[in-house]
Amino acid sequence: MKVLITGAAGYIGSKLTNKLLNAGHQVFAFDNYFYDQHHVSRVFDKSNCFHYNEDVTDWSFKLKNAIANADIIFPLAALVGAPLCDKHPELTIQLNQEWFKTLLEYLNGTQKVIYPNTNSGYGSTGEAICTEETPCNPISLYGKTKGEAEKILLNNYDNSVCFRLATVYGRSHRQRMDLLVNNLVYSAMKEGHLEVFDGHFRRNYIHVDDIVGAFVHTMNNYDSMKNNVYNLGNDSVNMTKLELVKKICEHVGISYSIIKDRTDPDKRDYIVSSKKLYDTGFSPHYDLDYGIREMTNVCIESSERFKDPEYMKKCRNY
Repeated sequence: MKVLITGAAGYIGSKLTNKLLNAGHQVFAFDNYFYDQHHVSRVFDKSNCFHYNEDVTDWSFKLKNAIANADIIFPLAALVGAPLCDKHPELTIQLNQEWFKTLLEYLNGTQKVIYPNTNSGYGSTGEAICTEETPCNPISLYGKTKGEAEKILLNNYDNSVCFRLATVYGRSHRQRMDLLVNNLVYSAMKEGHLEVFDGHFRRNYIHVDDIVGAFVHTMNNYDSMKNNVYNLGNDSVNMTKLELVKKICEHVGISYSIIKDRTDPDKRDYIVSSKKLYDTGFSPHYDLDYGIREMTNVCIESSERFKDPEYMKKCRNY
């Protein structure tokens, strides 16, 4: 199968690209290395990979040709996270939202599109459990633009599947340390103590390898899943920030303290159900304990690099 992946050298994209290449698919991999993560290019060193160091907003002939020849398209290229999007608002709107209007012009109806939105669009919902029917209330430019892209696809293209991703964690070829679980493990390993504020805020989480697994599951069950949106999280890992901190402290063997006079501008607070996706036959395999152990090992293996501020800058999205 011919697969186009934009953002192929990213946190999710690099894992997906590697998985599909190893499975024998032909992959058109596009990335502009926004984070200077050129070491990830080793993933593309396979005969069934066509790798392009390009900015997808340039709409080159190579990109248009890849779209025309692809069986499945994963448009992963995006500015991800509220801090980064606030720093680059014009590019965020162009890449996260308006890009999809142009994409429609080059689709012929046969290409299957699998798009990852964020579930941060649920905002703060009180006690109710969010399903795909819950009205979205994005509270950041990031959430708003990703949500608009979902609408563009579902309202205008009858051959697409959209996911609303939980907060991701775990090891990747393009490591991110700004994600909540990854960042807390890093802080725990570095500082030997964690401070927690807004501990009552609830989130759900998903391992990066489970996202890749869900994408492959969708490729294999596309006809029964298309033209739908699915929450993608590990429902066994729905928990408060304080519960997450306690679990990390247990693994690392450190203490924590509660800070009452500090708050986060990110006010997301929700519990999300992924039952609709699970009913298609998918189930996550990598729990939070696995992810914490994995990230602990990442920190140990990379302890010297994590002392380098330039390296950490590349690992963060701000």
